[in-house]
Amino acid sequence: MGLRFLIIFLAFAVSVSGETGETLETIRRQFEIYQRHSGELEILSTENLKEIDNVLKRTETKRLIVRKALDQKQTAAIPKKDVSSPLFVGNDAVPFRHYAAVERAFAKQSLRRGKPDDAMQAIQYTYRLADVLSESGSLELRTVAAMIRLQMLEVVQSLLLDPLCRKEHHQLLHTLFEGQINGATDQTIWARYREEGKHFFEATARNGIEKTVSPNLLQTLQERHALDEYEKAPVERFAHDQSVFLQVMSAVIESCESPFYQRQSILRHLNNELRERQGTATEPVFALLLLRDVSESMRLFAQEQVGNEMVYLALSASLNGPPRRNTMNFLTGDQYEFPLITDGIMCTYKGNIKPFYVPYR
Repeated sequence: MGLRFLIIFLAFAVSVSGETGETLETIRRQFEIYQRHSGELEILSTENLKEIDNVLKRTETKRLIVRKALDQKQTAAIPKKDVSSPLFVGNDAVPFRHYAAVERAFAKQSLRRGKPDDAMQAIQYTYRLADVLSESGSLELRTVAAMIRLQMLEVVQSLLLDPLCRKEHHQLLHTLFEGQINGATDQTIWARYREEGKHFFEATARNGIEKTVSPNLLQTLQERHALDEYEKAPVERFAHDQSVFLQVMSAVIESCESPFYQRQSILRHLNNELRERQGTATEPVFALLLLRDVSESMRLFAQEQVGNEMVYLALSASLNGPPRRNTMNFLTGDQYEFPLITDGIMCTYKGNIKPFYVPYR
């Protein structure tokens, strides 16, 4: 995500409320210390089963505490006044990625040991975490949720290919992915991000740049002398930035009325327009920072949607037979295809490297 990972957020207790905020805070507390030993995360991606077991034993208590918090979590409305901002100082999303990595490793180890029920539980908790992140109202956490969901597809496929996998697992996964494909629309996501941006400009005008951006970002901007004009005329410059940001976000939100593959020309036009503003006397520095990852995030969300749809369609076909009508792929505009095979259902689309396969049970 480029500069996005230099940019840190408000404390989650401020940006979210109710059960959602408490759940995120529990996960952060449990795994923020663990990230100091991030070398263990590298072990989880190896084939050293003994060392992976050691990491899982060391994190078992933390993992179970998080699971309990996810069990207790209830969907809670997020008040408009508690909108987070992607350029605020605060906590980052590393603990959530670490918890997901631990659950992913636990699922893989469970399959190696012939325990598909344990693997199924790990999958369910990981997707429950992704749902909580998606509900947080933060675009950054929504992005982490998409990454987690895409990474878990490999584990879901491994469970379905496991010889001990039962039809019960198919049905549980079908229900899980039915919920995934019925999540928030792109318009909702980007309308929320527009609110984050407006909140940033309001807070910066009220508190000053030094108190509302991370030290790393502040240093980068000072080295570029990008803040010189803002110091001369802060009200005018921030008003200009906010105007550019809101104008572009209106076009982004409007583009969401079309599937991703039909937005390409609009996104290219917006990206070209933003590039032309760089280095000019009236460069909208903070608007550009807020907008620089929009196209990339949109593509990630489209990939996430396609991944979820492939699993759901393959499971639906295995349980109920192939769909009677063609289903269009949101990312490319191609139709999902179901090649004829004798021992299961395969769902794919043109250009897809890894089709999703569900054996009959």
